[in-house]
Amino acid sequence: MNNNNDGKQNPETTSMDQVRELLFGAQLKDMETRFQRQEARFQREISDAREALKNRLDSLENFMRSETSSLLHRINTETSERDAALKVEEKERIEAFNNLTKSIAAAEEAFERRVAALSNTLDNTEQEIRKLMLTETGNLNNKIDEKYENALRVISETASQIRHDMVYRSSLSSMFTEMVVKLSGQWSSDVARMMGDESRHSHENIVEHSLSDEGRSDA
Repeated sequence: MNNNNDGKQNPETTSMDQVRELLFGAQLKDMETRFQRQEARFQREISDAREALKNRLDSLENFMRSETSSLLHRINTETSERDAALKVEEKERIEAFNNLTKSIAAAEEAFERRVAALSNTLDNTEQEIRKLMLTETGNLNNKIDEKYENALRVISETASQIRHDMVYRSSLSSMFTEMVVKLSGQWSSDVARMMGDESRHSHENIVEHSLSDEGRSDA
């Protein structure tokens, strides 16, 4: 029995799948399309934000390199030109440059910390979005299961009512058939009795008529 059912799909299961598809197919496709669009939009925004951040970092790095190179070139040029007379000034400029380098390094560290914090924020946001999508998907699946169970219950109740009506109609049909048979038998008996009475009455009339004719002949 089980081997015969392995290669065949249960008609009731197929019917339930069709009912589920008719009731919720469009809604599922719409929700899936909306989730895909939402995820694509979030991915696009994250990608754009990362690209913009990368461009800003590249611009800042190029600017810092350009400024540093320009400053070094100017310092070296001035140092070469004023080496003899401006040793004190050269020392001050070197100190200023060192301070500037430290400031730049500190700024770079601060900027890297901000970038790391922003990256963590983006990662956390992405995780929250995924959690939210999973939660919404779970809620939607629960609602779909609830509606599907309600639909199955309604279909089961309808089928029970139909079976009840069919049994009732079958019983009613049997009762009517029995009544017709009984009435037909009674009607046949009444007709036979009426035909017998009529035949007997006709015979009596014929006899009376014959006797009357004989009486008139004797007279």
